[in-house]
Amino acid sequence: MKLFVALCFALISSIALAESKVTLFVTLSPAGSFQAVSRKVKGDLVKKGDNFTADKISVSIESFKTGIDLRDEHTWKHLNSTKHPKATLTDLKAAGGKATAMLEVNGVKKPVDITYKTANNEVQAKFTVKASAFNLKKAEYLGVGVEDTINVETTLPYIEK
Repeated sequence: MKLFVALCFALISSIALAESKVTLFVTLSPAGSFQAVSRKVKGDLVKKGDNFTADKISVSIESFKTGIDLRDEHTWKHLNSTKHPKATLTDLKAAGGKATAMLEVNGVKKPVDITYKTANNEVQAKFTVKASAFNLKKAEYLGVGVEDTINVETTLPYIEK
């Protein structure tokens, strides 16, 4: 639930600097929402000319925090963090505000399309994932469920080569 995207991108977040962060925007049903944020991103986003690449960017599922400890634990459990402790973005290729990469969550790899912009030596990226595409079961607790679509935003500093 809290999904994954924890993964998400994972994804994307590179260089383990204070500015690196991945935010999952989770919508609840019948009403409500929350954010899960991780600032513990590993990997390097590299800029060469007008292009960006990254071999591997990862984030620990259990580094995502929602502001409520019990919800954090439910999120980690839902994302199967014991068996698959990280969300990983690989083979990132980006130019002109658009990027592609492979996202792995819960042991399942899927391609993702990403949009981004640059500012102050960092990349601000967005993409959307469906929890069900990563074999994650519908999450529900006390009658409140998590919508299948998760919006992911990340801020990553880059290094120039």
